[in-house]
Amino acid sequence: MKDKVVSITPDGDYKGTPKYKVSLENDGMYTFFGNFNAKEGSTIDYEISNPKYKTAKLVRSQGFTPSKPKYDTSQSILRQVAFKGAIELVVSSKIDLTEIDHYTNEFHNLLNN
Repeated sequence: MKDKVVSITPDGDYKGTPKYKVSLENDGMYTFFGNFNAKEGSTIDYEISNPKYKTAKLVRSQGFTPSKPKYDTSQSILRQVAFKGAIELVVSSKIDLTEIDHYTNEFHNLLNN
């Protein structure tokens, strides 16, 4: 089933597993167990586990921004150095704060060559 999440309320835990009361736009309120990784306003796919007790299980959630690429340790260090260089340009008023992302990427590319 698909529906839009209206609200998410933590509801303690059951046998060490967190549970959440989730209000859905069209289908009312259900209890979800475990990590509920959707956000209010997102559309989710879910299955009703037990209609009598109004429990459901998250199948898939939509509306998330894709995660940023993960860098290995050496790439992470190079990215930090590039970011620091861009920050120094902002502090010295050579570039605008809104240009940090662009210059971080430029410096990172230079460091990789």
